[in-house]
Amino acid sequence: MNNFLKYMFASTLGTILGFIFIFILSGIIMAGIIGSAMMFADRGKDDVEVKPNTVLTLDISDAIIERAAENPFAKFQFDGMDDGGKNELSSVLGAIENAKSDTNIKGIVIRGASFNGGLATLQNLRVELLDFRESGKWIIAYEEMYTQSAYYLASAADEVYMFKEGGLDFRGLRSEVAFFKGAMDKLGIEAIVIKGADNKYKSAVEPFYRENMSAENKVQMQRILDNIWTDWTSNLAESRGITPEVMNDLADNLKIDSPDAAVEFGFVDELVYYDQFEYKLKEKLGLEDDDNLETMSIGKYSNVKPEKKEDKNWELKDEIAVIYAVGGIGSGEGDEESIGSETLAKAIRDARKDEDVKAIVMRVNSPGGSALASEVIWRESVLAGEEKPFVVSFGDVAASGGYYISTHAARIFGQTNTITGSIGAFGIIPNMRGFFNDKMGITFDVVKTNQFADFGTLSRDFDEAEIAHVQNYLDQVYTEFVAKVADGRGMTYDQVDSLGRGRVWTGGDALEIGLIDEIGDLNDAIAYAAAEADLEDYDVIDLPKKVDPFERFMKDFKGETKALVADWVLGEEAVWLQKVEQVKEMDGVQVRLPFEMRVY
Repeated sequence: MNNFLKYMFASTLGTILGFIFIFILSGIIMAGIIGSAMMFADRGKDDVEVKPNTVLTLDISDAIIERAAENPFAKFQFDGMDDGGKNELSSVLGAIENAKSDTNIKGIVIRGASFNGGLATLQNLRVELLDFRESGKWIIAYEEMYTQSAYYLASAADEVYMFKEGGLDFRGLRSEVAFFKGAMDKLGIEAIVIKGADNKYKSAVEPFYRENMSAENKVQMQRILDNIWTDWTSNLAESRGITPEVMNDLADNLKIDSPDAAVEFGFVDELVYYDQFEYKLKEKLGLEDDDNLETMSIGKYSNVKPEKKEDKNWELKDEIAVIYAVGGIGSGEGDEESIGSETLAKAIRDARKDEDVKAIVMRVNSPGGSALASEVIWRESVLAGEEKPFVVSFGDVAASGGYYISTHAARIFGQTNTITGSIGAFGIIPNMRGFFNDKMGITFDVVKTNQFADFGTLSRDFDEAEIAHVQNYLDQVYTEFVAKVADGRGMTYDQVDSLGRGRVWTGGDALEIGLIDEIGDLNDAIAYAAAEADLEDYDVIDLPKKVDPFERFMKDFKGETKALVADWVLGEEAVWLQKVEQVKEMDGVQVRLPFEMRVY
C-alpha cells in the first residue's frame, strides 16, 4: 500500500510539474514570437510589394471597426492566406485613397454576402468607393448572394455580378428587440426601473419590465429606419437608375424572388459562375485566359506606405491628435473596444499639455455608459477646448454618454446614418428576493446601525423612500445633462429638453435640430481642426496608445473562448446573452443608448 501511494504521488507530482513546464515553455515561445514579430513589423511594411496590373479585393464580410488592437502578426501575411478578421476603418479608407494614384492598382473587386460593420461605416465606405471610381479606375462586385447591406455597398461598383443560382435579399429594413420580462417573472426577479424626468424615449430598460416596445420607442425606431431606408433607396436610385417608388414596390411585394428577377429589375448586371467572372476580370486587365490574376487584399495593401513628400528634417512638425473614444463608457482603464474614464481623460489631458499638438479631434463611436465616467471625460474635453481647437467626429453611434462627452466641441461632424442624441438617464435595481426565497429556498436576515444601511441589497424589496431617493438623483443627472448640451450648443434649456427625454436621432435629423454642425467624416473633422489651428503641414497622431499585444492576446484568448461556447450553444441569438452581460456590468446611473439596435 505504501509503495502504491508513493508511486501514485510521484506520478501525480510528475504530471503537475510537466504541465507547469509546458505552460512556462509555451509562454517563452509565445513571448519570443511576439517579440520577433514586433521587431520586424516596420520592416514588414516596406516588404509588401505591389505588382503591376494588381486588383484590390475588398471582403466586406471581414469586420470593419473603428480601432483594432495592435497585432504583431499582421504584417506576416503569405500568398494564399486570408488576412481576415478585424480591419480598421481608417486603414481601409486610406488604402482605397492611396490606390487611386497607385499605377500598379487597376481596380477593386468587392466580395462578401453581408456587411460586417455599422451603418455610418457602411455609408463612409460607399462614399470612398464612389470617389475611387471618379479617379478613373473601375470597381466590380461579385458574390453568390447579397444581403441588403452588402448589396447597398456593392451598388457603388460599375458592374454588379451574381452567381447564377444565387440570391438577393430586398424586402426593407427591420429592427428587433428581445424582452426578458417573461423569463424574469418565471425566475422571480423584478427589475425596478427609474428614469430621468420625463425620459419617455429612454428605452434601454424596456426589455426588463415590458413585453413589447413602448409607443414612444416605436416612434423613434420607426423614424430611424425610415431615414436609413430613404437614404439607401435614394443612393441606390442614383447608382442603378431605379426609382425609390419602384424599389418600395419591389420590396413590398417580394418581387426579387429569383436571380433572374434581380437582373430583370436592374439590381444585377449579369449572372455568372466564378470562372466566368474571373474571365471578365482578365479581359479588363488585358490578360489571356491562362494568365494569372494578381490580387491583393485591402488589409495587406493598407501596409504599403504611400509616397510622401520629403520632410524638412530641421523643422519639428505640428501635430493634430485624434483621440479615439470607442465602446461603452465606464470608470477606470479602457482599451481599443471600451472607454475607460481614466484612460481617455489622460489621453485628452496629454494632448492638451503637449506643445506639439496644435488641435484635437475626438472620434466618438459609443452608445454611452456610466454617467460619472462621462462627467470625468467631459471635464477634460472642456479644458482642452479652452486651450486648443477641439473638434468631434461621430462614427456609427455617438449617443447618450457618447454625446455627453462631446457637448462642448467647437464643431461636431456626423454621418447621415450616425445614431446620436439619447439625452437622458436611467437606473436599474434588480429585486432578487422572489428568486432567492421562492425559487432557491434561500432567506436573509440583517443587523444594521441605521435605517438605510442595507439600501441596495438585492435580497429584499425597496420602499418608496429609497426609490424616491434614486429618482431624485436621476432627475439631477438629467437636468445637468440638458444644461451641458444647452451651454455647449448655444441653445436654451427648454429647447434641449424638447429634443432630449432619451430620444434618439439619425445624423440627418440631428443636423436639422442643431445637435451636430455638419455632415462629414473623420477626415473632414481633421481638415476643419487644421484650418482652425492655421496648419498646412502637420502629422496626425492617434491616442490613447494601443494596449500591449501580449496583454491583448491573453485577454482575447479568454474572451473569444467564452464567445465561441456561446455561439456554439445559441448561434446568432448569442447576442442577447451579451446584452444581459452588459446589464450585469452597469454600475451606477447610466447615460446609455436606449436599445441594442440591430438593423436587418
